[in-house]
Amino acid sequence: MGAPGKLLFLLHAHLPFVRHPDHERFLEENWLFEAISETYLPLVQVLSRLLEKGVPGTINLSVSPPLLEMLSDPLLIERYSKHLIKQLDLIEKELIRFEGDPEKLPVIRFYHSRQKALIHTWEQGCHRDLLSAFKLLEESKILTILTCVGTHPFLPAYQSDPDSIRLQLQVTSRCYEEAFGKKPKGVWLPECGYFDGLDSLLAEYGFEYFFLETHGVLLANPPPKFGVFAPMKTPSGLYCIGREQSSSVEVWSRKSGYPGHPEYREFFRDIAFERERKYLGEYFFAGETPIETGLKYYRITGGEQKMIYRPWNAMHLTEDHARLFISNREATFSDLLPHMEGSNACILCPYDAELFGHWWFEGPLFIEALFEKAASSPWLEMASVESVSASIDDSIHRPVFSSWGEGGFSSVWMNDEVQDAYPRFFKMKSLYNHLRSLKKTKRLHRILSQMAREIMLFQSSDWAFMIHNRSAEGYAKSRLDEHYKNVLSLYDLALSKKSDLEELDRLEKKHNLFPWIGELL
Repeated sequence: MGAPGKLLFLLHAHLPFVRHPDHERFLEENWLFEAISETYLPLVQVLSRLLEKGVPGTINLSVSPPLLEMLSDPLLIERYSKHLIKQLDLIEKELIRFEGDPEKLPVIRFYHSRQKALIHTWEQGCHRDLLSAFKLLEESKILTILTCVGTHPFLPAYQSDPDSIRLQLQVTSRCYEEAFGKKPKGVWLPECGYFDGLDSLLAEYGFEYFFLETHGVLLANPPPKFGVFAPMKTPSGLYCIGREQSSSVEVWSRKSGYPGHPEYREFFRDIAFERERKYLGEYFFAGETPIETGLKYYRITGGEQKMIYRPWNAMHLTEDHARLFISNREATFSDLLPHMEGSNACILCPYDAELFGHWWFEGPLFIEALFEKAASSPWLEMASVESVSASIDDSIHRPVFSSWGEGGFSSVWMNDEVQDAYPRFFKMKSLYNHLRSLKKTKRLHRILSQMAREIMLFQSSDWAFMIHNRSAEGYAKSRLDEHYKNVLSLYDLALSKKSDLEELDRLEKKHNLFPWIGELL
C-alpha cells in the first residue's frame, strides 16, 4: 500500500521561447543550453540510476509548451550538440592550463568526466531527444509529466479576455498531446497565478487538477479542513493542492536554504569573465559580452577570497541535506496523520526545475538522495500527483486570487514598469479580431496564424519578470517591442494587396512554434 504520507516533489520546467535562426550564435539561446546541461540531462541521469538501483518513488515534472517546442526543434538541437563539443574543447584547454595546479586540476578533471558523460547521455542515451527520454521514464513510473499553460502568461492579467485564455489552454492541450501522445490531466498555472473562476476555464479543456500558492488555498471560501495537506475540490469539480511553506524555505531561502551552504559551488564565478577573449574563442562571446562557459572553480565561501570548489565534498553534503529534508517532512506527517482520515495526506513541494542543477549545481544529486532516504521512511513516499488527485471530502471550496510571486499577488507582472504592455496587448487583439471578421483566404489564414503566435509570445510572463528583476531587462523589452511591431506589420500586410510575403516567411521561420495553431483558429 505504501507509506501513508505522500511527498509530492514537483519541478516546473519552463523557459521563454528563444530562437534566432538569423544569428549563428545568440546570447539568450544559451539559457536553453545551460538548462539542458545542468538540469534536464542530469535529471535523466539521476532517474536512470535510481531505476537501475530499484529505488521506489516518483517525481513530478511540468514542462511548458515553449520548452516542449524548443526541445524538439532541429535547429536548436543541432546547436546544442555543437555547444557540448565547444565546451569539451574549452575544458581540454583548461586541463592543459592547470596541469601543474594541485587545487584546480581535480576540479577540471571532474568537469571533463562530467562533460563526456553528458555527451554520452545526449547522443547515445537520449539520441538527442529529451522528450522521448522523459516518456520512457514516465512509463517506468519514476516520473509523472504535467504541462503548463501556453506561453506562460500571468493569467490574472487577462481575465477580462477569456478568449485569449481559451486559446492558451487549447495550445496547452494540443502541444502536450503532440509531445506525449495523450491528453494532459494536470496543469501548472504560470506563476501559480489564479483568479476566481479560472477553474471553470480549465474544466472546459479537460484538466482535472492544478496547484496554487499557499494563501490561494488557505483563504478559500470556506477554508479547507486540512489546509494545504490534502487536495481540495473547486466549484468546477477540479482538485487543487497548495504549496507547503516550510519545505520551500529549506530549499528556496537565500539566507537559510541548502543551496547557500559554503561547500556548494559558487554560481557567479564563471571563467568567461576571467579569461582573455582570444583564449576563450569567439563562440563564448556575443558581441562584446562574454557568454558563460559553465566552468566555475570556486565554492560559496564568503567574501572576495573564494576557496576552490571540492566536488566530492559537495556531493556528499547533498546526502546530509536530503536526510534533513526527509526528516523534517516525516516530523510533519507524524503530527498530521493522526488527525486525518484516509491516506491522502500530502505535502506539495514545487520548485522551478532550473533551481536543481543550474542555480544549485548539486541539486540533481540532492534529488537522487531524496529518493534513497524516502525509500526507507515509514512515514512518507515520493509520490506522483496522480496518486492524490482526489479530495478527502466532497466539500466545495472557492480558491482566491493569488500567485507565488513576490508579495503573493500580481505586483511582479502588473506594475508601472510594464504598464504599457497590457494596452498594447488589447490593441493587438482588436486588430486580430478585425481580421478574423474578414472573408477567409489561404493568405489571410497564414497571417492570422502568425499573429496568434506573436500575440501569445508577447503574453509570456517572463518579460515582465525580467524587467521587474533587472535581469536581461533590455532583451525582455526588445521582445515585447518586437512582437508588438510584428503584429502591426502583419495587420498592414493583411489589408494590403502585396503579393510579396517575404516578411511573413521570415516570421514563420523565426517564431515557428505551434505549427498546427491554424487548426485551432
